Amino acid sequence: MIKRTFYSIFAMLMLCQACISQNTEFASTEMFQLSDPRIQVSSIFFDSYTTLNFGLDMPNSTIKYTLDGSAVNLNSQVFTEPLKITESAVIKAKMFHPDYKESDEVQLEVVKISTNSAIKQIDVTPAPSEKYSGMGSAGLRDLKKGSVQFGGDKQWLGYQTEKISASLLLKKNSTVHKIVVSALTNQSNWIFAPGKVEVFNGDSLIGETTYPKSKKETLNKATFLNVPVKKGIYDTLNVVIYPLEEIPEWHQGKGTTPWVFIDEIIIQ
Repeated sequence: MIKRTFYSIFAMLMLCQACISQNTEFASTEMFQLSDPRIQVSSIFFDSYTTLNFGLDMPNSTIKYTLDGSAVNLNSQVFTEPLKITESAVIKAKMFHPDYKESDEVQLEVVKISTNSAIKQIDVTPAPSEKYSGMGSAGLRDLKKGSVQFGGDKQWLGYQTEKISASLLLKKNSTVHKIVVSALTNQSNWIFAPGKVEVFNGDSLIGETTYPKSKKETLNKATFLNVPVKKGIYDTLNVVIYPLEEIPEWHQGKGTTPWVFIDEIIIQ
């Protein structure tokens, strides 16, 4: 009797399992999105070249990329092997797979520099926050890039102020045609890229740029503000960095003063 009951229960369970199996619908793999590719470079700042590589986790996947800042699409260049980059570039990349949704687009900028920095000395006013004082003004010319994960990183100088003035003493016979300000965008921590940069030689304005993207919502990333200047030989320059007046309306900190983090000023 017990044995017959056991077999009856077993048969019912198997029948239920069969019914469940026949009626189970599995989600299409096209609903699942690929993880973002990892952009790897030998150096953010370089004098001759930097080597570009990608972390590739999934078999049968393909990474496509651009180097001019344009959006990645199905017609973009396919990454096959490490690549030498010899000029400043804005790298964008996506991962593709025949069975899954393409990844989000990722971005990294690399900057070509002179073999030796043209900057002899930098003096910055006002002083940065005591909490984010970095390596002091000397850290703005050591060609060392701060991490996007800024906590505890000694490369960053952090400010909450109306403007930042950096007085540059240049090496003799330094020809300048562009200034690059390296900043951080980390809006979840109220850190926004500057809105404008001006460059002066004495009282003469020789270059300026605005950065409207500073007000837009974006991912955490290194941000480079390129300021073309009137080409010439200069002994001194004054770089004035203007943060946003206030955090934009879409942010939870709207109306308050944003942070600005800088880690490098580069002469080109």
